[in-house]
Parts: sequence; C-alpha cells; structure tokens
Amino acid sequence: MCPGHRAADRRGMTSLTTTHSRVRPADPGPSSRPSLLRRGAIAVTGGIACLLPTVFAFNHVRFLVTGELSDHRFHQLTGQGLVLEALWLGGLLPMLAAGWQGRRPSSAAGLLHLAFVIAGIACSVAAPGGGAPILMGIIAVPGALVWLALPKRPRVWGLERRVDALLAPVALLTTAFYTPFVIEQIRLQNDAVGHHAQNPHFFDMAWVALTLAVVMALAAVLPAARRLAIPAGLASAVIGVGGLAFGEGAVWSSLALGLGVATLAAAFLRDRLTRG
Repeated sequence: MCPGHRAADRRGMTSLTTTHSRVRPADPGPSSRPSLLRRGAIAVTGGIACLLPTVFAFNHVRFLVTGELSDHRFHQLTGQGLVLEALWLGGLLPMLAAGWQGRRPSSAAGLLHLAFVIAGIACSVAAPGGGAPILMGIIAVPGALVWLALPKRPRVWGLERRVDALLAPVALLTTAFYTPFVIEQIRLQNDAVGHHAQNPHFFDMAWVALTLAVVMALAAVLPAARRLAIPAGLASAVIGVGGLAFGEGAVWSSLALGLGVATLAAAFLRDRLTRG
C-alpha cells in the first residue's frame, strides 16, 4: 500500500500486476575497483568461457563468406552458428565488462546466460548423441567459473514479477511456435545417422529455439528482463530470413520472421509507452 508503489504502477501503462514475492532491486548499484587478483580471475575465466564461441563465430562467418559446406548455410547462420553464438556471448560479455569495472552485472545478462546454459543442458539430456552432454559441460563449467570470479553477481532470484501486457502474448506465441519445432528437432537428432549423428545440427536448432522461448517468458514476467525481448526478436527474425534464403521451408520461415518482427514491434512500442 506504499504510495511509491502506486506511482510506479500508474507509470507502467502496458503492464498487468501479479502477486509480488520479496522484491530485490535489479539496480546494478555502485561500483568499486576490483583488485588485480580479481581482475586476473575475470580475465582468465572470461577468456576461457569466450574462446569457444569466438572461434566458432569466426569459422561460421568464414564458411558463409566462402561458401564452404554450402549445404549447411542455414545452420551456419542460425542454430549451429551465429545466432547460437550471439546468445552465448550475449550473456557473458556484459557480465565480464561489469565485473571488470567492479559493477554488479545486470539481471538481464545473468538471466540470458542461465537460460542459454540450462536450455542447452535440457536438450542434451533429451538428445545426448553427438557429444552434446560433453559440449554442455565444456560450456557450463567455464560459465560457472565466470560467475565465481565476478566481484558482484547478477541478481536473478527474488526479482519483482509483473506480467507485461504487450510482451506476454508474444511470449505465448513464441512458446507455441517453437515447442513443436524443439520436439521435432530432438526427434531428428535421436534418429540421425552418419554426419548429423556426429555433428548434431538438430540438437543445436532445438537448443536455440528453447532458449528463445525461455528468454521471452522471462521478458514477459520480469521487469528486469524486459530488454531481452529485443535480442529474442532479432534472433527469430534472422532465423526466418535465413530459412527463406537457404530453402528451409517458406511457410515456417515466414512465420519465424513474422514472430521476430512482432516481438521487436511489441518491445519498441512498450518502450515508447513507458517513456511517454
């Protein structure tokens, strides 16, 4: 019943309020210069955690430019490739930058990293072929070390919960669109033989799709994660464009592109209404 909370509710023109748990601020708070030892730990763990996605991204750009393995261009752009690596680095790099400066990383960065890793672990359990569980161990362990090295960790528990009226329908559409796709990709991975059994493209696609569904759900429910709707929308749009460009099915690809555009439109409209 605090007047300050009433004022905040009136400003949230596009939000529906749900029951709040104990609220912790998402504010990064003041910074303090980390010690040399702490910065060394951040540099080492960050370098290890970012090495693999950086090398992968470089190779996938090279493949796309040179036409190498041209029958896998859709995967090079999306699930196995650049979209996956953007989501991978999208949580790590902001956390490392904030930790280096002694600031608390944003909750959005921490949630994106957790969503990416947890979605990958879930998909590796459902489709363990092609070394997926080993890959997730290689990803999760350095990521956990980054969290340990940070002087202040992102706040990801006890955050304010408030369903956004614009993002919630888009989050439901995202879940409805990607859930059958995730299930199908997991089935294809488990049935794969030959090249796709050893190089699990279908697992990668399921991983990206599940990550986007989780990220959009977080953006719709948590004010601290609202900004994640923009990378989620961009990722869906790129998947749609890539599918249309590389022959992955015109209907499905058009729907993915439309979902990406709708997500971005909802995110920008919500931002304008909130600022207004």
